[in-house]
Amino acid sequence: MLRPILGISESDLERRLLRKGVGALEASRPSCTSCGRTPLVGELVHRFSRGLVCELCRPRGRGTLVASERVAHSERGNAVRLRVRPAA
Repeated sequence: MLRPILGISESDLERRLLRKGVGALEASRPSCTSCGRTPLVGELVHRFSRGLVCELCRPRGRGTLVASERVAHSERGNAVRLRVRPAA
C-alpha cells in the first residue's frame, strides 16, 4: 500500500523510522567524555569543567570538579503522584 505513494517498501520505511528514533535517543542521552560509555541509571557521574565523566573514569578526570550526581531514570518527574485530598 505504501509502495506506490512513497516509492519504498514497508520494511524499508520501518527500518528508516527505527534508525531515526535510535539516533534521536542517542543524541539526547548523556555519555562519558572520556570513554564514551552511557552511564547506567543510579550510577554516580561527575561533572568536570571539561565535561561529564563516569565513575569508572573519575581518576582520569581532568579539570575542576563542578558536581557529582546520580543518573536519574528517563521518566523522572513524569510519574503520576497521588495527592491527599482535604477533608470535606
